[in-house]
Amino acid sequence: MICAYCEQEAKGTKEHIISCAILDIFPECFATIDNLRGKIHLGDPMVKDVCANCNNNRISYIDSSAKSIVSDYFVQKYEKDDILDFTYDYTLLQKMLLKYAFNDLRSRKDDTYFFTQNILDFLMNKNIVDPLRNVTVLVGLAVNTSPAPDYMFGNNKIRWGKNPAFLSNSIIEHINYETGEIRHRSENPRQEFKKMSFSYIFRFNSGQFLLICWDDDISDDDLKTNNVILQCQYPYTILSSQGHHTLSRCTSETTYHFEMLIDVSWGQGIFDDVTWMRGTYTDKSQQDLKEIARRWQKEEEDLAKRFPR
Repeated sequence: MICAYCEQEAKGTKEHIISCAILDIFPECFATIDNLRGKIHLGDPMVKDVCANCNNNRISYIDSSAKSIVSDYFVQKYEKDDILDFTYDYTLLQKMLLKYAFNDLRSRKDDTYFFTQNILDFLMNKNIVDPLRNVTVLVGLAVNTSPAPDYMFGNNKIRWGKNPAFLSNSIIEHINYETGEIRHRSENPRQEFKKMSFSYIFRFNSGQFLLICWDDDISDDDLKTNNVILQCQYPYTILSSQGHHTLSRCTSETTYHFEMLIDVSWGQGIFDDVTWMRGTYTDKSQQDLKEIARRWQKEEEDLAKRFPR
C-alpha cells in the first residue's frame, strides 16, 4: 500500500475520517449512517490507506486540537439569540477540516487533486503555523429553531458533506403576514464563486463549519470578492489569523435539519418569521421543547451505555 500522506510503501492502518478524539465526545452517536452507500453500521467511519508513522505521529497532533475546540465550545446547545465568544488557532482549524475532507474524499474514491505535496506537508508538519492563503473557514452556531425536536431525525450530532448548496437567494420568496400564505422561490440557482475547487460542511453538535478550498492560482482580487460575498450574504463568520471572533446562529428551522442547504442571511430571517407565526417561539412551546430535549438527553445517556464505542 502507498500511504496517502507520505506516499511511501507501507502496511495500511485504520484512519478515522472524523478523529476518534471527537467521536469519543459523543458516545451516544454509536452508529454510522452512510447515505452515499445506503448503509447503517455500528463501526466508526474509516479509511485504511495511512501508514502507522503518519497515523500515530505525523498527523495525530491535529486530533488533540480538534478535541479541545469541540469539547470547549460545541458540546453544549445554544439558544437562537446566543452569541459565543470564540477563541481559536486558525492554522490548526484549517488543518483539522482539511484532514477530515481529505479522509472523506479518499473513502469515497473521489478526486483528491487539491491535496498537492504542499498541502500534505502542511498537514504533516506541526511546525507550520502560517495558514494557507487559498483555504477559507467559516463557522456559526447550529441551533434548532424548528418545531421538530432533534430526536425525530435520529442522533445526528456529527455530520459532514461535500459541496453544500450555497443558495443565491432566499428559499422563501414571499410571506403574506395577513393570511399566513407562504410562496417558495421557484428557481434558486447556486451562488457562483470564482476559482472554487470544492467545499465541505461539518457539523459537530452545535458548531457548524464551512471549509472552502480555492484553486491555488486564485488572484487576490477574486479571493477578496469571494470572501466579501460569503461574509455579507451568509449567516456565518469568516475566521482568520486574528484568532478571536463572536459567533451567532447560522441555521433556520429548515437548514438546521438539512445542513447541506446554505441559505442566505435574509432567508434565515424570513424563516424566523415563519417560525414565530407558527408559535414555536412562545413561552409554552419553548418549555415543551426543552422538556422533550431533556428526556431525549436521558435517552442518549442510556444509548451510550448500551452501545459502547
